[in-house]
Order: sequence, then C-alpha cells, then structure tokens
Amino acid sequence: MSAAPLNQPLSRPDPTLPVGMFDSGVGGFTVLRELKKVLPNERVVYFGDTANIPYGDKPPQLIRSWAKNMIAFLLQKGVKAVTIACNISSSVLTPEDLAEVPVPVFGLVYNGAAAALQATKNSRIGVIATVATVETNSYGKTIRSFNPHVEVTQSACPKFVPFTEHGVFEGDKVEEAVREYVAPLKAKGVDTVIYGCTHYPLLEKAIKSHLDGVQMIDPAVEIVEELAAYLHTNDFLYSGKPQDDTIYASDLNEYFFANAERFLNLDIRPLAQEVKLNRSE
Repeated sequence: MSAAPLNQPLSRPDPTLPVGMFDSGVGGFTVLRELKKVLPNERVVYFGDTANIPYGDKPPQLIRSWAKNMIAFLLQKGVKAVTIACNISSSVLTPEDLAEVPVPVFGLVYNGAAAALQATKNSRIGVIATVATVETNSYGKTIRSFNPHVEVTQSACPKFVPFTEHGVFEGDKVEEAVREYVAPLKAKGVDTVIYGCTHYPLLEKAIKSHLDGVQMIDPAVEIVEELAAYLHTNDFLYSGKPQDDTIYASDLNEYFFANAERFLNLDIRPLAQEVKLNRSE
C-alpha cells in the first residue's frame, strides 16, 4: 500500500485540523467507525447526503457534481484531509477534480482493489455494488490495471442501500435480495468479494451467510489504514485531547440517528446539523 493520496496536496495541512469525510448517507459510518478504532484522537467533520439517497440509480455526472459540492463544503469547514467514504463518488470524480483539492484526498476503489488482489487465490474476484458503480466499471478497470489476467464479476445490488438507510438488516426480504445478488458471483466461483458500497457491510451477517468460505474485502478498513499511515508518516496526526466530531446531513431523520447509534454506539443528536447541500428544491 502506497500511503499516498489520490492527488498532490498544494500545501502542508495543519495537524490540528479535523479530517473531512462524506458519503451518500449512513454507509460512511462504516468508515467513520473504522477511523475511530485506528485514530481515536482525530476529529472528523462528516457529511451524509441523505436527501438524495440512493445514489446508485442517479446519473454519474449528477453524482459527480454532488461530490464536488461536498468536498467544497468540507474545505469550507477547514479540514486537513478528505476521505471519500462513498464508492460511486470515488468512481465518478476525475483526476482533474481531485487535482483542484488543496488537501490530500483518499478514495475507496484503489484500496479495495489492491486488497482483493492480495487476498485472492484463484484470481476470481467479485464486486457487489450499486448500479452506478457497476456501470462505471471502476473496480474492474482498477483491478485489471494491476493484473489483466484476473477475472472480475460484478453484481449490482439496488435494494441494499434502501434496506440499510431504513434500518432493515435482516428478514425474508433481505435474504431474498442477497440470494439473488450473490448468485452470479457463486456461479463464477469467486473466492474474494469486495464490498463496493460502504452501506453493504451493514448487511454483513446476511451476505456472509450466502458466501461461506469467500474472503470479504471491506475498503473502509483499507482506506483508514492508508489515511493513518499517511498522517503518521508526514507528522499530520493530531496529538491533543479527543474532541467531539461534527455530523452534517442534507436531511436529518430518525433513520440517520438510529443507524449512527447502532453502528457508532453514539447518540449524534448533539453533534448533528442539517445543511441543505445538494437539494434540488
């Protein structure tokens, strides 16, 4: 792992500033949860674009404009790095977009692909992702750029994000959807599967039950390891006392609060603010 951002930062970040993070909704909580395990002292400014979920059925150029808006918002809040905790946003942002960001930017696709290549034994990798991420073929392109001989099978899972955003993690409908979506991967004999959306690890129990013996790759783990290594190597780690994070969302709702409490073990109401970013009305 390179421990390098996706862009060339224009200046040296102030280590006392927070880390910025954004996602289409609550899926980024899986990245935030991992970050707090690895970097407990770091303060995070998080934005969830809950007014526009799910992203998976939206046009790539619209998602790209939303992602650029969220990066600009985080920069206004004075962050020292940006973590794109959203696979489709990582997939649609261009190198030119990232070059405009003055602080280091970290994305999910590169890290997830690299980890899957290290894990696979039979060179057959599966990807479960949103429709939009599958259509960009970002994981397939990245994996094959490392090793053109690897077989990549992708499966779009449009029901998963609505399930997780509404707090549905088990039951007959979840099992039926998981069975349908993993069938193409099992048919191809994959031995490694990438969670191509940060929401999907929230359904880990159901997904793993249908993929027994398959190595699951969570890019959230990989991106946090890379961020931590970069901050440590460059002396950008915050060394003071832990401070409260700040949570923003384009639509604060009970599902958002409930999922935060479930997966972060935290009542975020005192930390949360609604910002009408990316709203069309």
